[in-house]
Amino acid sequence: MAHRRRRLPKEAIKLIKAEKLSYTKIQEKVRKRWGIRIAKSTVSYYKRQEPRIKPIDLEAVTQEDGHWLQGLFSADGNKTISKDKYGKHYIVKISLNKKYDLPIAKKCMQILKAIGPSPTIITEGKCLRVKASSKLLFSALSKKPPKERLSAAYVAGAIDGDGWIDHNAIQFGQSKIPELFDGIVDFFNRRGMPVATWCSEKSYRRMYIPYSTLKSSGVLRYSLKTQSIHPTS
Repeated sequence: MAHRRRRLPKEAIKLIKAEKLSYTKIQEKVRKRWGIRIAKSTVSYYKRQEPRIKPIDLEAVTQEDGHWLQGLFSADGNKTISKDKYGKHYIVKISLNKKYDLPIAKKCMQILKAIGPSPTIITEGKCLRVKASSKLLFSALSKKPPKERLSAAYVAGAIDGDGWIDHNAIQFGQSKIPELFDGIVDFFNRRGMPVATWCSEKSYRRMYIPYSTLKSSGVLRYSLKTQSIHPTS
């Protein structure tokens, strides 16, 4: 007659997950406290259920690259939490145009790799998505811009996400994050470079940023999309 395997008490499972000792010592602790002999595979099973928080180092890149990534995420990023038997997964995605934005995706990948997460690129139709799973990165990135004044690199990242070339200028459009649009307008106004703005259908706000303004403000230095403008054309 087969013997039924004894179920581990909840307290024993908590101990296995919490202990930082070797598997052998954990086995011994469980045996002494509850009189149950467990296999190393059992210890391994419960250890795998622990949420794994991979470290990141935001200082591994320049401040400008960090600001650029934040601006890009604010314009074109999103965050989701998925759950399976191994726990929660904190997913960060940045969606770009497959035809025009490959250099931007590559720069994004380089920054994320330097920070710590292992990003991947996913192609879905006309969309190019940079994806990373990291709880710490999930917490570090925000759709809303910082309360302090925006930097040129941050504005450049936002333009690389939601801007497009219009002859010798950039048009930028935004409706879901009004703080981002207002922050960029303020960025240029504070430099004495007001930009034309208007509102199209369904409250979609747009602005027109001439090449000269992009160059004088310093945005041209960091924006890949802006650097592809040919001012003499």
